[in-house]
Amino acid sequence: MLAALENLDRLNWLANGRVAQLNKACRQALEGWPGRLESLDVFANPVVAAQKCPRLKYLRLWSEVSDASVHVVAQGCPQLEHLNLTSCRHLTDAAIQAVAEGCPRLKYLDLQNCRNLTDAAIQAVALGCPQMEQLDLQGCRRLTDASIRAVARGCSQLKHLDLSNRRNLTDAAIQAVAEGCPQLKYLDLSCSCLTDAAIKAVALGCPQLKYLDLSCSRLTDAAIQAVALGCPQMEQLDLRHGRNFTDASMRAVAQGCSQLKHLDLNWCWNLTDASVQAVAEGCPQLKSLHLTYCWQLTNAAIQAVALGCPQMESLHLHDCHRITDAAVQAVAQGCPRLKYLDLQNCRNLTDATILAVALGCPQMGRWP
Repeated sequence: MLAALENLDRLNWLANGRVAQLNKACRQALEGWPGRLESLDVFANPVVAAQKCPRLKYLRLWSEVSDASVHVVAQGCPQLEHLNLTSCRHLTDAAIQAVAEGCPRLKYLDLQNCRNLTDAAIQAVALGCPQMEQLDLQGCRRLTDASIRAVARGCSQLKHLDLSNRRNLTDAAIQAVAEGCPQLKYLDLSCSCLTDAAIKAVALGCPQLKYLDLSCSRLTDAAIQAVALGCPQMEQLDLRHGRNFTDASMRAVAQGCSQLKHLDLNWCWNLTDASVQAVAEGCPQLKSLHLTYCWQLTNAAIQAVALGCPQMESLHLHDCHRITDAAVQAVAQGCPRLKYLDLQNCRNLTDATILAVALGCPQMGRWP
């Protein structure tokens, strides 16, 4: 037991009491190696961890953590690279400013739903953590363009940025990100009030993008056409609730994003069979396609998917009223890897559909 613990460098520490419950030999061992510990998931008191584990690189703290505890972590763990503070709702700017000052090697910071934070916190991070690669600001409602501009200036190595549910951000902030963070591969701008100008800037400045979420937006075809032209490595594109998009958008995506694996078009009401046919022909690596409430689609669209997307694993056709058994039978024959198929409220289907899926999709039901 002791020999095994000598090499331990990762611990999920769920509660202080857990350590007390260990036998004497284990407790003695535990007292010896915290100085070498590099990864810790703390549900209890992070102060002890910070004081005894100066080599920590990965730390996750839970929702009830206080500013004082984070101050101790920042002072005691200067090698920290990954800090997860998701939903730590009591934290204020002072805590994050301490992190920015004490943890200059930080590469990953998750502040999702830390709703008390203001621009001052993020500006400190941008100034103090130039190696930042992943930053999650989802639900940080008090942030303005000023903090995002600071990130764009100070975090040029950024690869992952989540700004979802940030309706007060303007095009200027996103244009700054596009100019200052050319290595971006993941960008979530869902539920924003941005215009085409912001997305055009992203398409021009971030050619390495692989993931882009533009759902619940007021964008037009011009934005999607720019993305298709400027981001040829795109693998996942989320356009849910894109009620202004037409077939022109999807033709552009089909021509420019041949590596696409996941496409979400739920509630894109204006799309016709032509959109899906173009995507099926131009994106043969597609594994996941969401077409819920795309009411205009007919069998022709789904049959095109069956013919052009043999790697399809997840297909969502909820409320596609016009499709019949023939469409699903084609999918069952052409998509043998299918694991998930949503046919809710597809009113024209019969038992023949069930039989076709049962015979043609042996992996059905294995969707994680």
